[in-house]
Amino acid sequence: MELKEANRRFFNIIARYYDFLFRKAFDKVEEKAIEIAKINKGKVLDAGCGTGNFLLKLSENKKLKLYGADISEKMLEIARKKLGNKAKLILVEAEKVKGSYDYVFGFEAFHHLDKNKAMKNFYKVLKRNGKLIIVDLDFWIFNKLFEKIEPGNTGLYSAKELENIFKAYNFKDIKQEKIGLNILTYGRKGGK
Repeated sequence: MELKEANRRFFNIIARYYDFLFRKAFDKVEEKAIEIAKINKGKVLDAGCGTGNFLLKLSENKKLKLYGADISEKMLEIARKKLGNKAKLILVEAEKVKGSYDYVFGFEAFHHLDKNKAMKNFYKVLKRNGKLIIVDLDFWIFNKLFEKIEPGNTGLYSAKELENIFKAYNFKDIKQEKIGLNILTYGRKGGK
């Protein structure tokens, strides 16, 4: 079975338990990510939006146009119930999402993506000076655990590895901040 299909099936199975298991763990991290990214207005894509919790938090700002992409039908089903018309949700791989955005977030999803395809696509869909914000675990023991239980885990990256990935794809003004067991990596698409 292809890795993406295994990942989709895994998240369809755990969708109904996801919020119970992870909601509280990510709450403060989401708030800090919004604060660091200085989001005030524009189009925001949550690539790998899952059950829509991050988008729900962002929906408090009425100046934002919100979009979410995920490969799990069941996760999106839950997100649609939470969000109603507050965000446009699409069933698509983050590496294939289309559009033009001021912000692209990968919130606890980057370790499920093909990093090269994802970074190329994120750069492509970001507007000039748009911001890419990746939040993922930065604790090696979790990666070993996730490799065993998550079929789509392509690997967690250290802070230095994430910084180098951002540089390799021409992101500018790269900053990082540790938030609990997570690392937030932030960069801006350069202008042409």
